[in-house]
Amino acid sequence: MTRATVRTHRLEETDTGHYTELLSDDGANDEVLVCAAHGGQVEPWTAEQAIALTARLPSASCWACLGYDDRRKPFELWHPPSSAFSPEEYPLLGEIADRGFETVVSFHGLGDDRVLVGGATDAETKRRVSDRLETAVSTPVESVSSGPYAGVSPNNFVNWLSRDGAGGLQLEQSRAVRDEERAAVVGALEALRSDGVL
Repeated sequence: MTRATVRTHRLEETDTGHYTELLSDDGANDEVLVCAAHGGQVEPWTAEQAIALTARLPSASCWACLGYDDRRKPFELWHPPSSAFSPEEYPLLGEIADRGFETVVSFHGLGDDRVLVGGATDAETKRRVSDRLETAVSTPVESVSSGPYAGVSPNNFVNWLSRDGAGGLQLEQSRAVRDEERAAVVGALEALRSDGVL
C-alpha cells in the first residue's frame, strides 16, 4: 500500500492573503475523496472537517482550497460556484479528475441554521446520511434533491469526480454546526462509511 503525500499549490496571492490548493493522495486510491473547495476563511472549518474525515478513513484522499486574507473578505475573493471548478485552473484537482472515486464527500458552509444533504448520490443514501446526522447535531437536517443547495448538477465537482457521476454527497452546514459540532459530523460520516452506507 502506497503512503499518501500531502502537497500544496499556491493559486493566487494578495497583499494580505493567499489562496492555496491542497491534495492528500497516494496516487492510486479510488474509493473515497473528501473535499472542501471553500476552505480556510472562505467557509470556516470545512477544510478542517475534510482533513479530519480523511485521516479517520482507511482509504481516502483529500482535496481542498484554502483562502485567507487579513483585510478583504475571503468569501468574496475565492468562492466560485461548485460547478465552476476545472482541472485546468486547479492543477492538483487535475491530478485526480479522471480517477472515478466510488464516493465523494464535499463539505460546505450554509448561512441558514440547518444542514442540507445533497449531491447526485441516490435518495436512499441521502436519507440515511440525513437520519444519522439528525442524531449527531442540534440543528434540523434535510435531504435535498432540488433547489440552489442541492448540489445535483453534473457540472458540480462533487459529482463529476465520482464514478459515473453518481457518488457525490454534498453537505451544506450552518456556521454553528461547522464550529461547535464539526467533530460530531465527522464521526457520523466515519460511522456511515464503516456501515457501508457511503
